[in-house]
Amino acid sequence: MISPNSAQPAPSGSPSHHPTTSYTAGLPAPPRILIPPPSMSLDHSHTRHGTHPPLASSTGVLPGSLQDWKYESRREAQQILPHLFLGPLSAAKDTTFLSLAGITQLLAVRSSMTSRLGARPPLPGIHYASIDVSNTGNLIGQFARASQIIDEHFVSTLPAGTQLELPLDGRRAPLPAGGGHTLVYCESGNERSAAVCAAYLMQHMGATAIQAIQMVQGRRFCVCFDDAMKWMLTSYEPIWMARRAQGGGHGQGQGDPGAQGEQGGARGKGKRRWEEDEDDASGSGGKGMAPFLDDDGRDVEMS
Repeated sequence: MISPNSAQPAPSGSPSHHPTTSYTAGLPAPPRILIPPPSMSLDHSHTRHGTHPPLASSTGVLPGSLQDWKYESRREAQQILPHLFLGPLSAAKDTTFLSLAGITQLLAVRSSMTSRLGARPPLPGIHYASIDVSNTGNLIGQFARASQIIDEHFVSTLPAGTQLELPLDGRRAPLPAGGGHTLVYCESGNERSAAVCAAYLMQHMGATAIQAIQMVQGRRFCVCFDDAMKWMLTSYEPIWMARRAQGGGHGQGQGDPGAQGEQGGARGKGKRRWEEDEDDASGSGGKGMAPFLDDDGRDVEMS
């Protein structure tokens, strides 16, 4: 008697291999990064993800409630940190808002095509800066520069005698009052400028990419982080962590990481020359090495 659990031979003519998944002609894509939605009453001191610890309550992120969000709020700017605002282009043109919010710097995140039109007319008492990228994928190379622009402007507007080390670290203590306020904006205020603010939160507060996205979304509910932008911020996370561990701050890591040398300021060894590689490959100082030796120690000629 044959056991029902015993393997049965495949019937004649039937395929012996079966597909595990359905066939698709689409390109393979990385798995999606799921961002937990912010709570209705957002308390960033308990923002956590997986095994990452919660953020300290003194990080300076303003608490908010999504119950206060209105559809018309997308045309306004929201305050992410005491010295950082995020909004659309319409908010950057609203002189009344800029005066009431104490904005002293406008940081535009725009495409390289738009930059050809030139900078907008300067407003009295407001500094203007821009981050120009040809496409959203190149934005990761500008995150450090954007953070540097925000930090340097804050320090430059502090009262005389106030000393702060750059880059600013919001984990140690709240920043002193009196620094400049920066409005980061793009056309809609929901995509490129939101990614710059999230990257700044990662560096300024030691947040993970998911924590930073949650905090930005908690203050400006209409932001849009697509999968490519989520992966870009996730890829930026080990970059800024390595720079902070090396004590390089904003100035390092702009180009080749190996160009900065070892920690402590020593310059790394230069690139190996072609001759050195040839010498190592050949063995003894550039002399050829015979692949075989005769019994009496003489080289065997290969014909």
